[in-house]
Amino acid sequence: MNNKSNISIAISITALFVSIYSLNSNNNNNQLFTKSPNKTYINPDPGAKNTLDNIQKNMLESPLTPQMDVSSNLPKTKIKFTKDLHEFGKVDVNSENKYSFSFINSGNEPLKISNAKGSCGCTVPNWPKEPILPGKSGEIEVIFKPSKGQAGSEQTKTVTVIGNTSPENTILKITAFVNKES
Repeated sequence: MNNKSNISIAISITALFVSIYSLNSNNNNNQLFTKSPNKTYINPDPGAKNTLDNIQKNMLESPLTPQMDVSSNLPKTKIKFTKDLHEFGKVDVNSENKYSFSFINSGNEPLKISNAKGSCGCTVPNWPKEPILPGKSGEIEVIFKPSKGQAGSEQTKTVTVIGNTSPENTILKITAFVNKES
């Protein structure tokens, strides 16, 4: 089993114990289990389902919960970018600065990019959603829109490209000096 599966199992088991504990503590003096000669029954608790639903919701929204990447189950391929760093030079606050990183699927399997994440809200990537066949190319467009808080400073931002590649993550970088507002 891989680490993501082990972590998911551990979290699920922990949630189960927490929900059983909650059931037991919410029952006040009622018994959690009823025994008859050959069977054991769990007494229903109307709040138990809500408690379990809340635990599951919190687990899914937690940044510590591993997210399954659908591309991780696909056959591995290779991605090769023409360049992985772009320097915008001097840019103005609230300006839209676009650059497209060109790449080629240099492996033998179709390339599926499942996600591309900017390191902050000012860096927004757009990537091909359809698979890229071996030997074919594509582009990841990055829009950098600096804010007032970045004025007068050098900025370095990253875009993490996630796909069925080895390694799974590829880091692209952009840099710019954000001019002071006049």
